[in-house]
Amino acid sequence: MANIKLACFDLDDTLIRGIHSVMYLAKINGKLSELLKIEKLERVGIYDWIEADYHKAELAAGLPVNRVKTNFQKIIKPINKIPETISNLKKRNIETLLITAGPIQVAKVACKFWGFNDFYGSDYEVIDGLFTGRILKHIGDKGKLDYLKKYCQRRGYRPEECVAIGDGASDVPLFEYCRRSIAINYADKVIGKATYYLKTDDLSDILGILLIEF
Repeated sequence: MANIKLACFDLDDTLIRGIHSVMYLAKINGKLSELLKIEKLERVGIYDWIEADYHKAELAAGLPVNRVKTNFQKIIKPINKIPETISNLKKRNIETLLITAGPIQVAKVACKFWGFNDFYGSDYEVIDGLFTGRILKHIGDKGKLDYLKKYCQRRGYRPEECVAIGDGASDVPLFEYCRRSIAINYADKVIGKATYYLKTDDLSDILGILLIEF
């Protein structure tokens, strides 16, 4: 892994399963059934995924932002050995970055619990400690790549020194930017877009790929 300086991770469906970060806000705010109705409309094409996120964000209105942290470990369902894998990478002088199109408030908590160096996500508005139900800036597909590029510029990293780990269509631009990529628990639409493919419940399985390749 000597020539890797940065590992960039997606969150939803990559590191957490069964519940995604926007769903998490709705659940702890008692609005899970309403969210599932929005997702049904999304599946049949009434909303695209970004439009659906704006509707889902409304379900977080009135939720105290501090509950994101207090409920995280009780409700979020991570795959195994996330902190151990992040620690292993950092011991090898590889920075770890968490980028999600989901709420930045969830990314911040995940970053702290699992030991990432930095994080980025969509800016869900909070006023006086409460979610308003508005998204000030949704990063979508392009925003994830833009932030990764800016991060690399600040740190002096070249694309060939980066590896991207994700599962879905919003990660494909990152796969294309980085020298190598790992699609983990991936959607069919990313087949052919990543360097490696892995179905696993244990994040440390990526270390075997990195050790062989790098």
